[in-house]
Amino acid sequence: MPTIKKKGHTAKKQHEQEFMTIAHRVSAFLAAYRKYFIIAVSVIAVALVILAGNSVLRSMQEQKAGPLVAAAYEYYRPSGGTAANYPKALELFRTVREKYSGTMNGAIASYYAGNCLADLGQADEAIKEYQHFVKTYAGEKFLLGLVYQRLGYAYSGSGRQTEAVKAFEQSDALLGPGVSTIELARLYEAGGNLAGSQKKYKLLLDKLAGTAWGMEAMGKVQKIEPLSQPPLGKGGK
Repeated sequence: MPTIKKKGHTAKKQHEQEFMTIAHRVSAFLAAYRKYFIIAVSVIAVALVILAGNSVLRSMQEQKAGPLVAAAYEYYRPSGGTAANYPKALELFRTVREKYSGTMNGAIASYYAGNCLADLGQADEAIKEYQHFVKTYAGEKFLLGLVYQRLGYAYSGSGRQTEAVKAFEQSDALLGPGVSTIELARLYEAGGNLAGSQKKYKLLLDKLAGTAWGMEAMGKVQKIEPLSQPPLGKGGK
C-alpha cells in the first residue's frame, strides 16, 4: 500500500506543477498583451462617448430645424387662408434639408421641397427631389411611402405611366390600402390589366368600405367582374 500512496503523492505534485506552469503562461500572456487590451477598452469607451455625443447633437439639430420647418410649412399651407407662397416655402425647406440632412426634420423638408416643385409645375425638378429623398431617407418608411405616392403623380403627369405604376406599387406596399391603391386600380384598368385592377378594387371594397374609394371600387368591381368571366356555352350552360 505504501507504493500506491507514493504514486498518488507524485501525481498530485505533477498536477500542481502543471497548474503553476499554465498559470504562469496565462499571466505572461496577459502581461504581454496588456497594453493591447487597454487600447481596445479605450477604443470602445471612446466609441460609446461618440455615439452618445452624436445622439445629443442630433437632438440639438432637431430642435433647431423644427421651427424652420414650421415656418416653411406656414408659407406652403398658410393658416390664415392666404395664398401659398411656394417659392419662399421651397427656399426654407431646402435650407433645412441642406443644414440638417441627418434629422427627421431634414427628411420632412426634403419631402415638402418636392411637393413645392410639383405645385409650381416643375415636374422634372420635383422628380429629382423625390429621388433624392429615396436615396437619402430610405429608412423613413412612412414618409418614403408618401414620397413614392407623389412620385407616382409626377411621373403620371409627365406621361411616364410605366414609372408611375412602379412608384404607386412601392407606395401601396409601404402604406397599405389607400390613395396609391385606387390610383393603381385606375392605371391597371386604363392599361388593360383587368385582373390587376379587379384585385385592387376588391381590396379597397374589403378594407375601405363606406369611403369614397370603397364606393368607387364597388362600381368598378361590378363593371369588371362580368368581363373576366368565361362566356356561356350553348343553352346558357
